[in-house]
Amino acid sequence: MVDEVPLSDGTLDLFFRNRFDADAAMAGMYGAFQTTMIGESQFNNRITYWGDARADNMMNNIQNNISNEIHFNSLTPSNTYADWGPLYTIIGRANLNIAKFPEINNYAKVAERISDATLNSYLAQCHAMRAMCYFYILRVWGDAPIWTTPYLNVSENPARPRAPKTEVRAQIIADLEKAYALTAKGATSNAWYIGEGAIAAMLADVYMWRSHDDAIMPDYANAITWFKNVFKAKGPTGRVYNASGTVATGSGGAAADLASTADWKLIFTNPAANLESIWVIHWDVAANGCPCMMGVSTTVNLSSMRTDRVLYTGAASWLRAGLDTRAKQSIDSSKSDNFDRVLKWYGPSGYTNARSTYMTRSQADAAVGINKPVYIPVYRISDVFLLYAEALNKTGDRANALRYLNLVRQRATLAPYTAAQLTTEDQMEDALLAERRSELFAEGKRWFDLVRTHKVAQYMDQMLRERQLAAGSAQTGWGTDKRRYLWPLHRNVLNANPSLVQNPPYSE
Repeated sequence: MVDEVPLSDGTLDLFFRNRFDADAAMAGMYGAFQTTMIGESQFNNRITYWGDARADNMMNNIQNNISNEIHFNSLTPSNTYADWGPLYTIIGRANLNIAKFPEINNYAKVAERISDATLNSYLAQCHAMRAMCYFYILRVWGDAPIWTTPYLNVSENPARPRAPKTEVRAQIIADLEKAYALTAKGATSNAWYIGEGAIAAMLADVYMWRSHDDAIMPDYANAITWFKNVFKAKGPTGRVYNASGTVATGSGGAAADLASTADWKLIFTNPAANLESIWVIHWDVAANGCPCMMGVSTTVNLSSMRTDRVLYTGAASWLRAGLDTRAKQSIDSSKSDNFDRVLKWYGPSGYTNARSTYMTRSQADAAVGINKPVYIPVYRISDVFLLYAEALNKTGDRANALRYLNLVRQRATLAPYTAAQLTTEDQMEDALLAERRSELFAEGKRWFDLVRTHKVAQYMDQMLRERQLAAGSAQTGWGTDKRRYLWPLHRNVLNANPSLVQNPPYSE
């Protein structure tokens, strides 16, 4: 009796005993993912640091080591965002769930058992979440230790060497195929959770990936197969994403598959009821606090990085040209302070003349209050359409690539491209990259787009030279070392695991 453990000290052998424990474990896994991507504290939104900050969407705003390193492409192992630890925390939770969920009914009362359908759904989501984390690790760092079982015994060596990136990708694909096999088909999706469409979108994205050293090359045939699997899934409204696109390669795709021009803003302010949503991060202010994100938030505090000036400076810029309805619904150009905020995530919606009007921070606050939820897409159908067009272009079907490109472009009230304007594969690819930059601005896609297409130098070299000139430094530009596509491993990561080696050309 004197050794009785307090009720507050839960232990593993007392957990995973009923379906309520499974519900809690799933919430813990998703909670870790959203905290990792949006931030456990102010300005720690890794989705932006990993997916946008190093590309031409962002620039430094406050002189500090983190922003300067990213701004000038001079990353060091001391950069906060070179730490992959939070992703391995999510992987650890997924591993534990995968191992323990099937045991629940051995202990649960009849009324507290987990049904076969729920068990399969939960396992599918855990396999897919693990795959998503490894996909980030693969794209940001390359080679990585692979853990597929929970770490439960302190006698087990926690220090594992990095597996080659080809093995990491193989693990990602195996997890996603397992997830797809387990998940229910034809069900109306819930935008906040990983379902049929999200799993298929991840697989297509993985097959489109190309590593810096070409050890991993795109597999367009498999990517196209999984794009079609996305198309036959159902979105949150119960509508099939692109029913006519599931037959012949390149077929299908219609304006009705996308949110309308007037409803474009609703993709971000009400994704749970939007036909375009596939998987969305849900940041609840009441539960999680302020989504005070670096560079892509309405916060009044100065963040270390901001929207790059090229997007709003000059009459011909994206924001000022007055042609693209997305621009003035994405960036606050009220000039009420010395940096522009991204207001893409906030209301109001339904602009009737977004070419000449724009939303300011005060309008956003008036629409939904200063403390407002934030919904950031991980995948949505216009993202998939443009990536599908890239695969079509790379397999010689430029005509259908053009059609899918123009679907998204015309929704933004831009004039469609003609076949005469895009006569080569490279011209089409550049047009797709430009469209993805506008459509998916601040959604954590741009850097990965440039790396996947090996066009980092094409888009970043001159920009870096201008930054270096302004700083009075030597104009070396981007350089030719594609190993710098990857991030270094943080020194804390290296110190914690002596089996690891640093990514060259970075120092230890």
